Amino acid sequence: MANSSRILVVEDDAQVRAMVSTLLGRAGYRVEAVPRARDMRRAVAEGGVDLVLLDVLLPDGDGFEALRQLRESSDLPVIMLTGVDGPDDRVHGLESGADDYVCKPFNPNELIARVRSVLRRADGLGRAIDPSGTSTVYSFTGYDIDVTRRTLTDGGGRDIELTAGEFDLLLALAEAPNRPLSRDQLLDKTRSREWSPYDRSIDVLIGRLRKKIEENPGKPALIKTVRTVGYVLAAQVERRQIRRVPLNAG
Repeated sequence: MANSSRILVVEDDAQVRAMVSTLLGRAGYRVEAVPRARDMRRAVAEGGVDLVLLDVLLPDGDGFEALRQLRESSDLPVIMLTGVDGPDDRVHGLESGADDYVCKPFNPNELIARVRSVLRRADGLGRAIDPSGTSTVYSFTGYDIDVTRRTLTDGGGRDIELTAGEFDLLLALAEAPNRPLSRDQLLDKTRSREWSPYDRSIDVLIGRLRKKIEENPGKPALIKTVRTVGYVLAAQVERRQIRRVPLNAG
């Protein structure tokens, strides 16, 4: 996704809102900045937003709750902004559906790097097809993961909405079926160490994935916990190449 991406900044502090908007504008992004959750809902409903920077404390509600409501209808990438940096708050953000989490005050270069990374991971539909005209697909128990388009479909061909982090985690498991991967390995594969390597982040993402693909998330049959190790995708996975028409073809 190019730097012409549109970013929605939801921040009640006018100074912080102006500073972040200026920083993103200088990096080449189009920016809309609003102070309230209801403004976010309006902007998202109008369309054209590529990523949301969402403050935790808003004058008309809790940012975590605003994110949970957003996740009921959208997998739009979201980075949480907060003045509190603690494991519980990070996990709360993950459980609400955040793609990343940045603590204020932040290093400007770090914020831009996080924005670029999340946009890059979310940019599945905007990629060109491989020059060979093929796309890699991993199939298991009726599900298809299209690596190029970054989509997950079920046996009926219906899309299952995943956040960028959820997709990366499922792909990492599908690339090593029936082989337990530690939390540390999954962090390496899904976040390139952009997040602090605390275990519960992976645990929360696993829980979110199970709710989307398991028949009984409380007794998972696909994504299983391997005690003292991590997690494993317990399924036969077929990797194949599919001929695609390039997305930008007329």
